[in-house]
Amino acid sequence: MDFLKAELARKKALVEERDKKLAGGKSYVKRCDIEEYERERYLERCSKRKKTSSDGDRNDGSDMTHLPVTKEVVPLLSEVEVKKRLRDRGEPIKLFGETPCETYQRLRQLELQEPSGSKSQTDFKSAMEKIDQEYMNEMLTELHGDTVKKREMKVLATFEEMKEKCKGIAAPRIPMEPLYDLVHHFYRWLFDTWDQEGERQKSARSADLSWKMERAKIKQAEEYLKPLFRSLKRKTLEEALLRSFGTIAGAILNRDYIAANDQYLKTAIGNAAWPIGVTMVGIHARTGREKLFAHNVAHVLNDEVQRKYLQAIKRLMTFAQRYYTTDPSKCVEYNA
Repeated sequence: MDFLKAELARKKALVEERDKKLAGGKSYVKRCDIEEYERERYLERCSKRKKTSSDGDRNDGSDMTHLPVTKEVVPLLSEVEVKKRLRDRGEPIKLFGETPCETYQRLRQLELQEPSGSKSQTDFKSAMEKIDQEYMNEMLTELHGDTVKKREMKVLATFEEMKEKCKGIAAPRIPMEPLYDLVHHFYRWLFDTWDQEGERQKSARSADLSWKMERAKIKQAEEYLKPLFRSLKRKTLEEALLRSFGTIAGAILNRDYIAANDQYLKTAIGNAAWPIGVTMVGIHARTGREKLFAHNVAHVLNDEVQRKYLQAIKRLMTFAQRYYTTDPSKCVEYNA
């Protein structure tokens, strides 16, 4: 308590001395004079500090008592690693006039505030990390002399057999009960075909970045399709979405990928104008209200889960066009 009283008294004496010096016999002090006085004192302190540090350099460090104490942190990471971590977090790798030490301190502060770096973590990046981890585990297993357990491949139906099994999947009046099973069976078959095709290319392209990205897309699509398969199995998917997926499947089986893409766009984006404002006033219905049906609504905007499995279905369509080729006139962005 005595120390605090002494400090307050010292501060008060400094203020009184400053006001007495600046007033010059007047009863008031201008703020501009106070700011100029503080600026001069600041420059004076800085010049003394520079002079002290230069004297210490001349003495080759023999007198260390007059040197200012600095708390500069020595970077524990290389400059390349610091830039990589900042880039992964979506942060600028260097600010204007920033030294490497200050860049490292900024990275440390970001890592303390957000340790996991969740801002830059995406589903695709997580899938890529899983692929890299699986590849490293297989390499370590081979180095230890153990045999790598090969994945068992399911015997899948051919394209013609699937076309025969799913006959009538795009029919407009097909009952709901068999349609759930047909749509589930078709998209499960198409995804398994894509997965097995990526697995077959593993031996030849395992070190290729494009193959890893393809495998990451497969892993990501597998996670995205789980809610869709669950809804199809429980028969809880909306009728509008179910019939749209059936139409897309029928177009893929006919190898008409332009028709499949058109139906996908209708499902994802919709083709009706969005109502702006009041849709009904009084007893009279708004003009064009009968056009606002469920199949014209953009389902991709309804829910994040729907957006994800619609994206996965688009990737399945792209794979089908590449794997089950057809005439260029029926392809979307042929050979793009």
